[in-house]
Amino acid sequence: MPDVNELSKLNIDETIYETEVPSSFNKRWAPEDEKQVKAFIPGTIIEVKTKVGNTVEKGEILLILDAMKMYNEIVAPTAGTVEVVAVSDGERVEKNQLLVRLS
Repeated sequence: MPDVNELSKLNIDETIYETEVPSSFNKRWAPEDEKQVKAFIPGTIIEVKTKVGNTVEKGEILLILDAMKMYNEIVAPTAGTVEVVAVSDGERVEKNQLLVRLS
């Protein structure tokens, strides 16, 4: 039997259900490499807000990605120096495509 947390309650259409949720379900997503910022969804680059050589802080906006008519601020997952900007304004990108690499 998988490792489970306590029973969780779900309310679906006014009916309460109790279910066991495996502990593995609660794991947070983490990138393979924090230094490589990749597109999490296909879209279009609206604006690149950084350039090679810039020093950035964790949480600083690197670029704006338009995906499904929503503007998404793509931020630095860690502090570092911009080593590569792999996209430009107006460019269409695919999911998991490299956008920026930090060193």
